[in-house]
Amino acid sequence: MTANLAPVGFALYHAARLTRNLMFSSFKISVLSILAMVGWTFSMAAQGTVDVRIMAANLNGNTQSYQPFALRILQGLEPDVVCIQEFNYGGNAATDFRSMLDTCLGTNYVYYREPFNAGGDIPNGIISRFPILAAGSWADTVQSQPNRGFAWAQIQVPGTNTLYVVSVHLLTSSAANRGAEAANLQTLIQANFPSNAWVVVAGDFNTDSRTESPTMTIFDSYLSDSPIPDDGQGNSNTSQNRNHPHDYVLPSFSFTNLETASVLPSHTFPNGLVFDSTVYTPLSDVSPVQLSDSTNAQHMAVIKDFLIPAVTVTNRPATNGPAISVPPASQTVSPGSNATFSVTATGAAPLGYQWYFNTVTLGGATNSSYTLAPVQFANAGTYFVVVSNGIGAVTSSPALLVVSNFPPVMQSSPQSQTLSAGATATFTVTASGTAPLGYQWWLGGAPIAGAAGTSYALPNVQTNNAGNYFVVVTNVAGSVTSAVAVLTVLSTNPVVLAQWNFNSLTPDNNTTTGSTSPSIGTGTASLLSGNTATFATGDLVLDPAGSTDNSGWNTTTYPAQGTGNKSRGTQFAVSTAGKNNIAVSWSSQSSNTGSKYGRLQYTTNGTDYVDFPTAFTNGTTYTPKTNSLAGMAGVNNNPNFAIRLVSEFESTAIGTANNNYVAANATSSYAPAGTMRYDLVTIYGSTIITNSPGAAPTLGAITAGSGQVQFAVGGTAGSSYVVQTATNLATGGWVAVFTNAAPYNFTDTNLSGTPQKFYRVVTGQ
Repeated sequence: MTANLAPVGFALYHAARLTRNLMFSSFKISVLSILAMVGWTFSMAAQGTVDVRIMAANLNGNTQSYQPFALRILQGLEPDVVCIQEFNYGGNAATDFRSMLDTCLGTNYVYYREPFNAGGDIPNGIISRFPILAAGSWADTVQSQPNRGFAWAQIQVPGTNTLYVVSVHLLTSSAANRGAEAANLQTLIQANFPSNAWVVVAGDFNTDSRTESPTMTIFDSYLSDSPIPDDGQGNSNTSQNRNHPHDYVLPSFSFTNLETASVLPSHTFPNGLVFDSTVYTPLSDVSPVQLSDSTNAQHMAVIKDFLIPAVTVTNRPATNGPAISVPPASQTVSPGSNATFSVTATGAAPLGYQWYFNTVTLGGATNSSYTLAPVQFANAGTYFVVVSNGIGAVTSSPALLVVSNFPPVMQSSPQSQTLSAGATATFTVTASGTAPLGYQWWLGGAPIAGAAGTSYALPNVQTNNAGNYFVVVTNVAGSVTSAVAVLTVLSTNPVVLAQWNFNSLTPDNNTTTGSTSPSIGTGTASLLSGNTATFATGDLVLDPAGSTDNSGWNTTTYPAQGTGNKSRGTQFAVSTAGKNNIAVSWSSQSSNTGSKYGRLQYTTNGTDYVDFPTAFTNGTTYTPKTNSLAGMAGVNNNPNFAIRLVSEFESTAIGTANNNYVAANATSSYAPAGTMRYDLVTIYGSTIITNSPGAAPTLGAITAGSGQVQFAVGGTAGSSYVVQTATNLATGGWVAVFTNAAPYNFTDTNLSGTPQKFYRVVTGQ
């Protein structure tokens, strides 16, 4: 009789790795809690050892963000501790890193990542199967523009001692700079770690040779580079092209005594392993690694194994002992906020709970959840809970609390507006970051006295109020400046041709009822190509109806993703007969899954629609928008005039390659059921002046800068004068952009990037 048997070495290897994972994936506060942590009865056995595999990993490619090939190498080599460089993944949110670890290593792994957030940062980090008791980042003072430091962690490995690990990424600039970094790091380690500590420094040293001076001379004075790992074929170099020893796992001398061979199913590497997927065979040892994975990585992975003394047990399952189904989750919060850790456990009642901070018992923390309120910097560290009943006890995996100051981030910037003289301009900004946030509004290059809130209202605007408005948001961690909002003030007195506030014609104190009849003037409102709509809460800031009867037009049933660009939305038809200087204003927002981008379109024949030159952007709260059509041919004095507000692809809205709709909420996905909501849709115009032309016009002082031009137009008072523009004097092609009775001020905005533009003023006809 024959049987199919796996190789003995392979079976023993995986049995040993599985046993290690089961025994030491949870934090231990005592020998008894270790032995009872999965509700097992136990008996003491002789002192044993646990294999701890430590890896240096600068495995990402040129994107400086971890990709599937790097994750496969991590998964295949099964490290217990990883000193990782260029630690970026996905959107760099805590959920992204949790997903990364769960995918390639396991849900019981924890991590620390240096708190860098700016674009281009390549922080170091530490990943561990065992609890991280404390962690932090030391500044690398040699870097002129530091985007990473020295990440360190104190790890509770099995046994009687803790392990101190430092993840480093030294400079490529010169050996002298790397030597200065090495000296700096030695001073930090000696000042902060116990003198008898187990220490490992690992990562990307960028050295040209293993004897590089002074870098390796300094490291060799207190760390060991012997024995030197290789790829099994004698090559110890770790750079992508395998010609330089860039990456190291260097233990302290006391920890070197515990170094052991790195054992994989088919091979044993006495000195540790430099892993190159193009060299290692068979790859079935390190599934799911693929042949080309290492060629895509910047460097090779380096592993060394250490046998750490630990208590072993014999065990058997006990009935109804406690078990943890949902462990507490790591989180990053800002100081002053709240943090809650929760655990879900099963087992014979009653269950008891005791929470710990690092290794200290938290008095009174005896429920299934524990809340810190408010969080302070001193609360940063590791939290875990021991769940017990009459049968045994189980210790959760640790949850790391990172307390960090977040610099302000602009969520939505103020919007440009075109208003008539006497109206009220309101600019609003939304920002996030560590509280408290400070706000300062600016006009041009000067701060506005008293303008220190999330919004700035300017009543009774006049032409001298026109200009560039922006806000600077600050907190203890930094500042951010909003995009510029251009305020254009029309010096004429335009009238409202039609306005839709969508409120009920007879107030009924209900925002879900309303009307599409104009609240001012004459016109018609309709939906396009299958859109549907309801009424919902309107703009509570701009609409004088307040909150009890303030409705907005909530449109939905938009096209499927990637179809029907600019085909659905709303339409408003208004005659501009006898009027010029036409302008359109409205307030709008989208739901989380509604389109972020839209476009104002207009028609001069009632059939064919033309895009306004720039798209508009919706957030998830109302913001006002204004587009001036004063310079658009055929818009003035036209009974067939109408506008549309339609959803738009990102590609045609802002010039990207994404021929799809984008959701207004960055964390959501677009859906046809998403909504675009409108309020206070208003069409303005000025009465066309029909008196006889006056004397030749005069021009006042001309000012230019910050993307705009301003000048005064004079002549016979009350007579009509037209401002025209052209881009080339040689060929003419003058276009009328504004008509008004003298005297008046003219402002042209959004001129940044315009090669050249000429202006002239002629008498009206």
